[in-house]
Amino acid sequence: MHLGQNTVLLRVNLPKDLLGDGYYDESGKVAVASNPVTGAMDILSGEEAAALEAIRSDGDWENYDPSLIHNLHERGYIFDQHSAEQIAYNHVVDQYNEGIRTAPFQFMFIPSFLCNLACPYCFEGDLTKASPRMTKEMIDSAFDMIPTLQELHDNEGQPYITLFGGEPFLDIPAQREAVEYIMKNAYERNYPITAVTNGVQLDRYIPLLKKYEIREIQVSLDGPPEIHNQRRIFRGGKPTFHLIEKNIDEAIAAGLRVLVRVLVDKQTLGSYPAFAEYALQKGWLDHPRLSFFYGFTKHVGFLDVDPNHPAEHRHGHIDRDYTLDLLDDFYQMLRENPLVDRMLKPDPVRLRSPILEGDIVRPNLQGCSAGTSVLAFDPNGRIYGCPETVGRTHHAFGTYFPDFSYNRQYREPWRTRNVDSVPMCRDCNVKLFCGGGGCPIKAWAFNGGDFNSAYCPKVESVKAQLTKGLEYMIPLAFKDDPYTTEKREETEWDEMKKVGAFLWRS
Repeated sequence: MHLGQNTVLLRVNLPKDLLGDGYYDESGKVAVASNPVTGAMDILSGEEAAALEAIRSDGDWENYDPSLIHNLHERGYIFDQHSAEQIAYNHVVDQYNEGIRTAPFQFMFIPSFLCNLACPYCFEGDLTKASPRMTKEMIDSAFDMIPTLQELHDNEGQPYITLFGGEPFLDIPAQREAVEYIMKNAYERNYPITAVTNGVQLDRYIPLLKKYEIREIQVSLDGPPEIHNQRRIFRGGKPTFHLIEKNIDEAIAAGLRVLVRVLVDKQTLGSYPAFAEYALQKGWLDHPRLSFFYGFTKHVGFLDVDPNHPAEHRHGHIDRDYTLDLLDDFYQMLRENPLVDRMLKPDPVRLRSPILEGDIVRPNLQGCSAGTSVLAFDPNGRIYGCPETVGRTHHAFGTYFPDFSYNRQYREPWRTRNVDSVPMCRDCNVKLFCGGGGCPIKAWAFNGGDFNSAYCPKVESVKAQLTKGLEYMIPLAFKDDPYTTEKREETEWDEMKKVGAFLWRS
């Protein structure tokens, strides 16, 4: 017998009264095994965990109960031969390649970089103060290039259009003309439309959004008014919370679907219990056309790093996005405030569905979809892969106006990057949880222009993230449902999002 190369065995701290005595080791921890290739995840008894450890170390596993060994084999943690797992892994890779080929492809249109807010953490910074604008000729060229770009990316999926910025819904004539022309072109081609907006002038665009049947609008609220209004403010310092709140209400009342993004960092973390209560009182938590998601606030200094910069400069400006201490505090806040879990439905390392819904563990062969099924057209005529890189010309991989160009040397290694193309990831047994190698742009910059390299926390840090997620999620599976929510109606657009490229959702 052989332990699967992708079998992960973790020891987690769980409440002492959650399981029987046979599950806790001498240190009071419980063993959890998973193998994303076979989709398995189980809490193990002490004897099962000892058997797996014996098989891993080529120990005397034959002395264990044959039925126990049989169960570990059937669940997909151990294999008769290494080749058996390789066959299963090859099948996963084939499914992944087919999924990439047929996944919806997101084309982001940036009418201008202009924005009427001055959020201190904005990754576009000074770009939002002055900007060229997309002309109709540029928009026509961008739409004409969509089939060519999909072919270059070996993608046959449904194109969909996202209005991005700056702020796409600025209430000025030139911006409105560009936005309507983009939406009209998308609508006539039967391309679904979404938008990312700060929401402060959303109400001015609602009739237009209804006319062209926008599928979903993303709006950000960074906690309750007293926190949000320190961060998402007009350039003159005027607060925005209640204006955005009003516009969200008007949008959902008009039948539009709204996705509310909240950012988690040291400033906002303690405010989310109050924000969840606020959302509950408004009827947002159970509204069928409104949902929430969260992300950790990013440090964006890495976006300006060029591979040609000296190594000490590159390495000094590329930081991890958040610390494990913040993750600890986040989970502790959730434990103490089930209503925040109800609002955000956190899904650390794709654990929520397997643990709470009985789904299989889904392998992740690529941690970011920006290489395969996302690109952005900017108002300068350039094409970018990651929307967070727009406006920084060293990240552009081509042009769509006035002429088309495509930098294969830059884009192709990014497009084909996955857990098998990054040497550091190939033999890592947690690679199918993290997607391999960390942020592609960070790896490219940190390692001097090499996309097939890694920039990620140490493997032990990835395991720590998994462990913390399990310690939070597993006790939830043993509780009676702490809240009841109306399940939002599943639509074709929801199905698209499950396999699509919502980069900002990560």
